[in-house]
Amino acid sequence: MVDVQEGFELMKKYFKPEVAKEFKKKVAVQYNIKGPGGGTWQVIFDSGNMDIVEGEKENAILKFNYDAVESFIGIQKGEIDGIQAYTMGKLQIEGPIPLAQKLADIFKRE
Repeated sequence: MVDVQEGFELMKKYFKPEVAKEFKKKVAVQYNIKGPGGGTWQVIFDSGNMDIVEGEKENAILKFNYDAVESFIGIQKGEIDGIQAYTMGKLQIEGPIPLAQKLADIFKRE
């Protein structure tokens, strides 16, 4: 069984604080992951820093709703393209799409 924490560790590994500093205020992004091993987490960006917390700590302006832990991990590993996951129904996005696209830059693999 895949572990959701693996996906968050990859986010930490590829995090680009210089890109996150472009946010002018605190931004909370919520990850709702269905199925065994799933749950709710938030990634909070503030002044170029990133904090990952379980549950709902802040009012999230963007929500990613995954159908399974495997989909979340696959996207974080780069095995599944985010747009492909969206069109296949593995990922639903609530909130501003430009912000979702900005996150791709914040976690971009070199």
